[in-house]
Amino acid sequence: MSSWSERSLIENISRVCSGSHKGLVKGIGDDCCEISKQGSWLISTDTLVDSIHFDRRWHPPALLGRKSVAVNLSDIAAMGGRPYFVLLSLCLPVDLDGEWINQFLDGAHEILQEFDTQLIGGDTVKGKELVITVTVFGQPQQCGSIYRNGASIGDSIWVSGVLGSAGAGLELLAAETKERMLDGMSRYQALINAHLNPLPRIEYGLDLAQSKMVTAMQDISDGLATDMAHICNASRVGASLEKNQIPFHSALPAAAMLLNRSIEDFILRSGEDYELLFTVKKECEKEFLRFMEEKGQTAHQIGMIRAGEGVFLQTESGEEEISFQGYEH
Repeated sequence: MSSWSERSLIENISRVCSGSHKGLVKGIGDDCCEISKQGSWLISTDTLVDSIHFDRRWHPPALLGRKSVAVNLSDIAAMGGRPYFVLLSLCLPVDLDGEWINQFLDGAHEILQEFDTQLIGGDTVKGKELVITVTVFGQPQQCGSIYRNGASIGDSIWVSGVLGSAGAGLELLAAETKERMLDGMSRYQALINAHLNPLPRIEYGLDLAQSKMVTAMQDISDGLATDMAHICNASRVGASLEKNQIPFHSALPAAAMLLNRSIEDFILRSGEDYELLFTVKKECEKEFLRFMEEKGQTAHQIGMIRAGEGVFLQTESGEEEISFQGYEH
């Protein structure tokens, strides 16, 4: 017997996520929500399936609620925009515990509040497996959106933070769950948190758009090698990345050794870091760094855009192509 009903679930969602937001005319409760805002919209949607995109064995429901929203907010950040509204659709197994659902909703509501974003509707159905679909609506700033196709030869390549952490965190959790007890797991908590509770770089993306020096951008969801290739293909250019310039967390080397993996595998090929990958106009590097310092932000230059096609990694032993060596949906 199910511990929840669709009607009671919708009532609970309405209660947990009640509130008003500028531009919202009508929220949850009617056949449609209604919003009133002028200008263009940024719209993105993601579907997460149990045992494919997440694993309930180690992902607490509140953190999964946060992450389900965060990965969509990150898409808005990757365009240099600000999120406003979210739709949430859930396919829930009939035997799913009601308390699990409540904790999931609490987590989703928490991150919505953090980024001043309102849940305005969605759908709920019963099914054989847990499926979560989130759609986010945002808007660009007056300076416009940042697309993937604006990179030019001579532009520099940057990232907003450390890479490889989420992938390592996922493998640590999987290894621990398989009763392969790992020593000193607490030292890897930052890596585990990167997988369980990523934070979208909304304010960072807004700052990048305001700089008017960023030519192309996307978030790192499928791994640096693949996401850099997306920018190169869209912009019809190639890229050269410097291995020694790519930032990573201080705990990553020990985790990679413990998992019998290379640091390079994690920083290039594992996804879900949700840092921003972007290019800066040729010969604007010093001006860009000054701008970011004034905003209280740090940035890491990791390579250059070059002629041709493909993504290449520069190492001590030479050059290798790494295009599309990340996660494939």
